Order: sequence, then C-alpha cells, then structure tokens
Amino acid sequence: MANSKLGACPKCGKAMGRGFAAKSAGLSFVAPEKLDHLAFIDEDLGHAGLKKFLPAKAEFFRSYLCRPCKVYLVEYGRSFSRKEAEQAAAER
Repeated sequence: MANSKLGACPKCGKAMGRGFAAKSAGLSFVAPEKLDHLAFIDEDLGHAGLKKFLPAKAEFFRSYLCRPCKVYLVEYGRSFSRKEAEQAAAER
C-alpha cells in the first residue's frame, strides 16, 4: 500500500497492520462542539448515504490497525471496489 507514512502507530511507533475498512457502514465523525447540543447530525466522511441501509456493492477504504494500542486509521479520500482492493492486497 502506497502511504508508508501511515505504516507506524502514532502512539507506540510500531508497524501497523494494513487492510481495508468497509465503506457501506459509513464513517461517522462528530466534532466536539456538536456535543454541546442536545441533538446533532454527525458528518459521514465516507459518503455512504443510503448504502448504510440498502444493499449495495462493497466498497473499501485503505486502513491501518495497531491492535495493542487500539488505534485504527482510515484513509477515506478514495474508495476501492472489491476487485481493486483485492488487487491492491495482492500487490503488497
């Protein structure tokens, strides 16, 4: 996978496992200032939209995991089809 800068855990510095996050579940982000309100809408960084609720083709984001630190980094800028993800995994 292309980005070697994300290969090390930001907490412990050890190598992170590389993989993919499923896009269909969405990628929710809530800014701290939104928590001050009784009701708020999260930001769906992955733009999953109705794919969260309806059947759709699988899409993936590159991701990096440090199990001991419980740190999970997701590159959400570009999604991959299943075929593209399998090809990227084979190139590793």
